[in-house]
Amino acid sequence: MRASVTLPAVIDAVERVLAHEAAGRAWNLDKSMASWPAPTADEPAARGSAHALGAVDLDAQLAIFKTWVNTPAGASALLTLFSAAEGTTLGVAEAGTAGALRTAAVSGVATRWLAAPDADELAVLGAGRQALRQVEAVAAVRPLRSVRVWNRTLARAEALAEQVRDGLGLETIVAGSVADATKDAPIVTLITRASEPFLRAEHLAPGTHLNAVGAILPTHAEFEPALLGESALTVVDSLPTARRGSRELREFYGADADEWADVRTLADVVAGSVARPCDPRCTVFKGMGMGLSDLAVAGLLTGGTS
Repeated sequence: MRASVTLPAVIDAVERVLAHEAAGRAWNLDKSMASWPAPTADEPAARGSAHALGAVDLDAQLAIFKTWVNTPAGASALLTLFSAAEGTTLGVAEAGTAGALRTAAVSGVATRWLAAPDADELAVLGAGRQALRQVEAVAAVRPLRSVRVWNRTLARAEALAEQVRDGLGLETIVAGSVADATKDAPIVTLITRASEPFLRAEHLAPGTHLNAVGAILPTHAEFEPALLGESALTVVDSLPTARRGSRELREFYGADADEWADVRTLADVVAGSVARPCDPRCTVFKGMGMGLSDLAVAGLLTGGTS
């Protein structure tokens, strides 16, 4: 990966590509996936999954495809880049690091537009491979003064807290419960592989912005679907993917497309067609993964600006 590709640069690149999407110049190729049981001693309900997605951006003249497999034991991903103008192959890259960057960057974009401007505390629930990047993304768009970490396995929470202190220089504490972690926190990020929801509306303080980016399998959920009834604005990265794959949103909104009318996309937010309401009970961003965020990273990797 190019040394100049930093997380703040990826956040800005994702915003630019979302503006292209809003203008009708860029498109996602809808995500497809399959999953299978892959239990471990620590996670008896764990599953493995295989995914494929893509995107085209006419302004950047790029087309990309990404495929990856994720299991409790590890994950790997490949990103293929093409010229949208000439159809030539521009490259194939191992995309594990790039994938973590783009997942975090999308949370950074959502936080930039949907969290309160003065939000200065973050609760991060989950301490897996992508958790540190999620903290870094929020710190890139808000003046964080402290971070609270909760994880079902205490040792992992303590390890993440140490990484945040050492790597980002932020005051960090390990919370003993979900309620302790989220109490009065203006920003909450979920980055777990939970098979059953554990976050409820009462865990969120008034005005909190929630990034829910961990449960991307239709069998998994991190927050109670009823929480969406409290959300003043619910935003997704890709509406077709959320309708197919988000258990939380599907259980709340059902199968009728009309019931999803109030769910907006991050492209809508970046384009200014919808904004954070005044004094919301809470706002929710549900990230499922989209090709345009991978394309944004690919544009930086190839020396462009997307």
